[in-house]
Amino acid sequence: MFSRSYEKPLPPATVVPLQRKAAPVAEAAGILLGQGVYWNPERLPNGHIVVIGASGSGKTQTIKGIFYALLSMYMESQKILIDFHGDQDIEGEVCYPLHMASPWGINPLSVNLDPEGGGPNLQAIQAVSVLKKSLQLGSVQEGMLLGVLQACYRQKGIVNEDAATWNREAPNFGDVEQELQHRDEQEDCKESRRLRLKLAATFQYGVFSRPQFPLDAALIRVDLSKLPPALQSIAAESLAKQVMDRHRLLGEMNGKVPRTFLGIDEAKEMPNGKGAACDRIIADGRKYGLALCLASQSERHLSLDVIGNSSTKIVLPVDQTEVTRVAKKFRFAEAKVAALQPLQALVRFGTDARPVEIVPYYARVQS
Repeated sequence: MFSRSYEKPLPPATVVPLQRKAAPVAEAAGILLGQGVYWNPERLPNGHIVVIGASGSGKTQTIKGIFYALLSMYMESQKILIDFHGDQDIEGEVCYPLHMASPWGINPLSVNLDPEGGGPNLQAIQAVSVLKKSLQLGSVQEGMLLGVLQACYRQKGIVNEDAATWNREAPNFGDVEQELQHRDEQEDCKESRRLRLKLAATFQYGVFSRPQFPLDAALIRVDLSKLPPALQSIAAESLAKQVMDRHRLLGEMNGKVPRTFLGIDEAKEMPNGKGAACDRIIADGRKYGLALCLASQSERHLSLDVIGNSSTKIVLPVDQTEVTRVAKKFRFAEAKVAALQPLQALVRFGTDARPVEIVPYYARVQS
């Protein structure tokens, strides 16, 4: 998913015996993952979590359980879940489902207000980059779309040279559609028509043309399950980027408790490459108070950078064809990875690694 780079070898793990006795769901030591094993981001270099597990392994129950426990453990921190499958519902959440009939949307053209790394020009470039990957735009279409976005910003009175204008209401994809239609009518441009066809689904679903939902609840779940995969990717990347930009504006923090925990259940659905939102969060999120919980069904979707920069790794049962690679990447014995059963995990906190019987979300709610 991200650019791969060399990962420094991790020290040998000290694995403690697996205990099966029931235990309370949470204590002051942190959030209980399983009997005798607690996760506490305050005692780790960062709050990032990587979770890997095949379908049916208990991955969804693990993530939901952690975020449910965060509600009571870190009440001052915000929790945001990007849900690709519609199965991450948690008691106490505020849910925003995005689909054709939804009143809410996400605006990929919202301007980053950072005077050193924001502005409409950079926002247009970043938006085009995401659309290019998700919609497979050609080079001519990429250049044309960049010009269209810049024109839309100017029409709203937002200019790169005057940061005071960046606070004005940003254009959305409704404005983009109108600009493309205007160019087609005025110039009879074939490339404009082709670009409109490429963007037809983004216009039809309307999620990038509606008001954006507020990010002010303690636990927010953004349900993208009713959108086509390409639109899911654009929406998720846009939201993750906005969250990271917001934290940069807040500045670096001195404490260890993250301001926000962002959960993404399917790493493969997120855009990859240089400048991708998850890449930036994994690298710089800690100092701005943003912690990422990134999950995947396959190790192929998690780079060495992601694994190496996450202080917490949770390995649930994986497909047998991936056991060897997972054991090598996560520094666990191959036999232990192969023997895992649903809701059994190997968990590493830095150099400390342990087997765990995961306390699932449904058990936390019932307790």
